[in-house]
Amino acid sequence: MKPLLLTIGLFVLLPISLAYAQAVPIEVQVIQASREPGGAVDPAIGPLVRELQRDFAYTNYRLLEVHKGQVSPQSPWRTVIAGGRDLSVALVKVDGGRVELHITTPRVNTRVSLHRGGRPILLGGPPHGSGVLIMAISAR
Repeated sequence: MKPLLLTIGLFVLLPISLAYAQAVPIEVQVIQASREPGGAVDPAIGPLVRELQRDFAYTNYRLLEVHKGQVSPQSPWRTVIAGGRDLSVALVKVDGGRVELHITTPRVNTRVSLHRGGRPILLGGPPHGSGVLIMAISAR
């Protein structure tokens, strides 16, 4: 009887452990970019400054929020970012060290591919205050 229960237990827990093994921790840094005079850059996003200035034509960059979560094939991750906007991240595919994500907000609907533990992907987003939101999305 015990071997039968052990076998049944393994079959019940195996799908759960496989799903958890495929879970990918993600981080979203929400940055406000603007062209206000002064050219200030938040020191908290220092490692991203060069890429931000290369990819976007703004002079000010300020970190507003950092959101962390996990996404798996069975469970997209959702949160609310600056301005009350919904952000949804779904895991499309994991291939070795690469992760493909489907990202949606009211103004963004895209798929991105990035390296786990690598540089974040920068996505320009909706207007916010005197500038726009930029999301730096990374997978761990």
